[in-house]
Amino acid sequence: MTILSIAADVLWILSLSIMASATRTAWMRMEPETRVPLLGGRLSRNVALPLPIVAAFIVGMVLLWGHRHQTQITYDVIFFGLRATLAAIIAMVQLQWLKAALATLEAEGALKS
Repeated sequence: MTILSIAADVLWILSLSIMASATRTAWMRMEPETRVPLLGGRLSRNVALPLPIVAAFIVGMVLLWGHRHQTQITYDVIFFGLRATLAAIIAMVQLQWLKAALATLEAEGALKS
């Protein structure tokens, strides 16, 4: 385990915590029966809201496994860059989706006041 691996872990944890915090806020604004737009369809809030976080966690674990099984410093730097960049990109994509979903639900009057 190197300092770059630990730094990438920290960035990934921050990304997941930001995603979870935004999701929790959106969750509290919705009724339990609300159907949230996701990928051209609608899913219940119990599935749609945690799904991006679970997917991000799985991606993070795959990248972590790859990072921990490398042996050369060049790969260590490459995996750090990849993990740091993807953590930020995945969080931004989730936040943009959440913003669009909330705007749609607001226009439909499906959010709590």
